[in-house]
Amino acid sequence: MRNRRILLFVSVLLSLACLALRYPDREQLGREIERLEEYLRKAQAADGPECAPESLAAAQAHLARAKDEFQEGDLWDAEDAIRLCQKEAEGIFEKILGCNRGLDRDRVPARIPRMAMLTEDKIEILVPILFDDETQQPLRDSDEVLEDVAGIMEDNPDLRVRVQSHVDNGLPPEQADAVTEQRAENVRSALVRLGIAEDRLEAEGRGSREPVAANDSAWGRMLNQRVEFIRIR
Repeated sequence: MRNRRILLFVSVLLSLACLALRYPDREQLGREIERLEEYLRKAQAADGPECAPESLAAAQAHLARAKDEFQEGDLWDAEDAIRLCQKEAEGIFEKILGCNRGLDRDRVPARIPRMAMLTEDKIEILVPILFDDETQQPLRDSDEVLEDVAGIMEDNPDLRVRVQSHVDNGLPPEQADAVTEQRAENVRSALVRLGIAEDRLEAEGRGSREPVAANDSAWGRMLNQRVEFIRIR
C-alpha cells in the first residue's frame, strides 16, 4: 500500500511537470499575435482583399479569436487559433503575386507603388522578395516589388538605402552569410538596372543572426527569410 501511494504521488508530480512544460508561454503568444497582425496588415494593403479574399478573411477571423482567447487568459485556445491563422496566412502573398501578374498595370497610375511604401526608417515592402535557390537572383515574381522600390527612390532623390538580406537557421553560419551577401548584392544590382544610381545603394548580408521569429516552425522560418531596405541617414 505504501509503495502504491508513493507511485501515485510520483505520477501526479510527473503529470504536473509535463503540464507546466507544455503550458503556452503568454509572452511568446503575445509576440506571435503582434507578428500576425503586422503580416495581415501588409496583406490587406497589398491587394490581399482582391487577390486572396478567402485566405485573408479566414486568417483575420482566426487572429481575432486568438486575441479574444489571449485576453481572456485561455492560452491553449489562443495557441490553437494562432496556428490556424498561420496556416491560412502562409500562402497569401503567393496568391497576391500570382494575381498581380495578371493585372493590367495601366489601371493604376505608374507612380503610385502598390507593393512598397516609404516609412521613417525604411522602404517597407508589402510582399516578400523571392529568390532562386541556386543563383540567389530575385525571381520574376518579385519584379513588381522591385519596381515599386525603385519608384519610391526615384520620387525621393535624396533617399539612400541599405539592402539587407536575412535567412533562417537552415544553413551553417558561413553559408548563410554568403547566401545573404549574394542576395543583397543581386537586389542592389536589380535596382541599378531599374535606374537607381549605385552610390545611393549599399548591400549587406546578415546571415541568420537577426531572426524576427522562432525558427522552430515553417511560419517562423518564412518570416526570417526576408529582405529589408533600410534608410541610410
